[in-house]
Amino acid sequence: MKNLKLIGQSLVELAADPNDPVGQTIAKCPCVQALLAENARLAEKRTRSIWLDNQDVMFMLNISPRTLQTLRSNGTLPFSRINNKIYYRRSDIEKLLNDNYSSKSTKL
Repeated sequence: MKNLKLIGQSLVELAADPNDPVGQTIAKCPCVQALLAENARLAEKRTRSIWLDNQDVMFMLNISPRTLQTLRSNGTLPFSRINNKIYYRRSDIEKLLNDNYSSKSTKL
């Protein structure tokens, strides 16, 4: 089973190189395409499960501590508290940004 994993990883690495003709050929194989899709799904899942603290969120959103507290208090931004330290899921912050996105430009 370990050898199969190593073979799969090698195929994915070969297929990921767009400049390699062998990799381009391998990337057309349905089983390799399935492996590439699974790798992309797992990578996104790992990225979305990242937890951020107050400082990270304030920096990302360019907001003050009081604004962040308001987002927590009114339930706009879910959070977890561990030993009096507050953490936020990156995916929740991305959802907040996407839900409040406006494509209209405003004049300053």
